[in-house]
Amino acid sequence: STCVGSTTTLTNTTSGGVWTSSATAVATVNTITGTVTGVSAGTSTITYTYTNSNGCVSSVTTTVTINALPTVAAITGTTSVCEGATTTLADVTAGGVWTSSNTATATVNASTGVVTGVAAGSTTITYTVTTNGCSTSGTTTVTVNAIPVVAAISGTTEVCAGSATSLTSATAGGTWSSSNTAVATVNASTGVVTGVAAGSVTITYTVTTNGCTSNAQATVTVNALPVLASIGGT
Repeated sequence: STCVGSTTTLTNTTSGGVWTSSATAVATVNTITGTVTGVSAGTSTITYTYTNSNGCVSSVTTTVTINALPTVAAITGTTSVCEGATTTLADVTAGGVWTSSNTATATVNASTGVVTGVAAGSTTITYTVTTNGCSTSGTTTVTVNAIPVVAAISGTTEVCAGSATSLTSATAGGTWSSSNTAVATVNASTGVVTGVAAGSVTITYTVTTNGCTSNAQATVTVNALPVLASIGGT
């Protein structure tokens, strides 16, 4: 047996004969070499005919089965992922195996289709289904995006309640946030921190590129204003 589009070679120890196929729409055979090529699913009788020097003819036959190639549906799912993150690919055709062309860029679980980003770049993910020894594959390209590198936060990290201090990062395009706005607020775009009440707060600067996020953090201490007694005298 062989698959549609594939070949198998038949032999006979008696040389000098001729090969023929009973159904060339199913399988053809090279008359000299005995190489059978699958054309469509089905069976064909392959005959080997030998004529000796006296003109006497003898034949032997065998049945060759041509198996159809499985049909594989298109791969679905999100085809971009961040380094260190995962995305799940799927195919409605059951029973296949997932592989990655470049595991240094992304790996894929052979049975679940879960792709894990390893390093920035692209890789071809293949889903292969095999039936009766015949295989068909579907492919998709997955892009792995780099995690942005965020420079450290700089600036004065102490402030009085009611006063402000400016924080900065050399990495542009990020957003500032405060872990506790009851202690200190921060302007999301400028990094200006305003002390609200005594305590400490984590200020985070988050940068997102191609859907991938990284951040830098700094602890800001808010100092209470001194309490003064009232002025006495006349």
